[in-house]
Amino acid sequence: MRKLSLMLASIMTVTMALVPTVQASDITVKVNGEEIHPEMAPIIVEERTLVPLRAVSEALGCDVSWDADTKGITLCDGSNLYFTWIDKDHAFKTSATALEDTTVMDVPPTIMNDYTMVPLRAISEMFGATVNWDGGTSTVTIDYTKKNVEEGLAKKFETYEKVLNQKYDAYKGYADGTGNVVNAEIQLEDGGNIELELYPDIAPKTVANFVKLANEKFYNGLVFHRVIKDFMIQGGGYDTDMTQHETDTITGEFLQNGSFNMIPHERGVISMARTAMSMDSASSQFFIMHRDSPSLNGQYAAFGKVTSGMEYVDKIAETETHSLTDMGMDDVPVQTQIIKTIIIK
Repeated sequence: MRKLSLMLASIMTVTMALVPTVQASDITVKVNGEEIHPEMAPIIVEERTLVPLRAVSEALGCDVSWDADTKGITLCDGSNLYFTWIDKDHAFKTSATALEDTTVMDVPPTIMNDYTMVPLRAISEMFGATVNWDGGTSTVTIDYTKKNVEEGLAKKFETYEKVLNQKYDAYKGYADGTGNVVNAEIQLEDGGNIELELYPDIAPKTVANFVKLANEKFYNGLVFHRVIKDFMIQGGGYDTDMTQHETDTITGEFLQNGSFNMIPHERGVISMARTAMSMDSASSQFFIMHRDSPSLNGQYAAFGKVTSGMEYVDKIAETETHSLTDMGMDDVPVQTQIIKTIIIK
């Protein structure tokens, strides 16, 4: 699910006294064959080429917004958003509804002589450009399809940048696999186990509810009652007699409901089911993604992912289903798929 791009390019660190820099006015930068002339000449920091942010963003046709309060930078190429901050080494690429990718730079962005200096290769490759270096001529060449984004578009998403700044550690840990997690295991009646990691720093109410119900043995003997191959498997609400087990509802932790949850609904992600009538109607039923489904992003509370046992998700997803017309239920497995228990580790 998570895509983590480890960029080798770096930028200047917190104090110029600690990181040696070299003026590099002899370096030529060409974007799509045309030489650019930044207001401040490129500099070399730890063998990396840094240029003013605005110079590279304008050359790529991307809109940029600066947040003085957070020292945050928002960039937009018309399709995706990019967020980075002074003194922080992670940059996040998102759609309007979900995290798409993370770039890790050797050292964080810095300000020099009133210019925000950024690593040319890292920023360019983050946007999907191809970057090459010719040591013989000291030339950086960048090939990129220029987007010419309307001015002011990045500013409209500054709210995202502010919230991501507040949740920086949570999303950094999520991207790196080093964050705070709760481990759980769905034990199936047939002997299969689906292991999960849950993200309480991103969806705290959802994780707390799932943990509470699991510890109370609420899920024991319930089934996966709705299965759609190449979409998802849903369970945690009905027993083998298709009698519904109800519990308290919780606040829906997703963007459309005002919660900054950017976990994408990719294969293996676990998320909360809810009714179409209410955003705060999730209770015990959850679903696990069999395939990526970005249309769900921002509309349902994703709160974890499968770390082991996807073969059992596949097995359930591929089981034969039928309709229970008297109950108005479709996609019900013919062979009952029973949850023996859910263990919180």
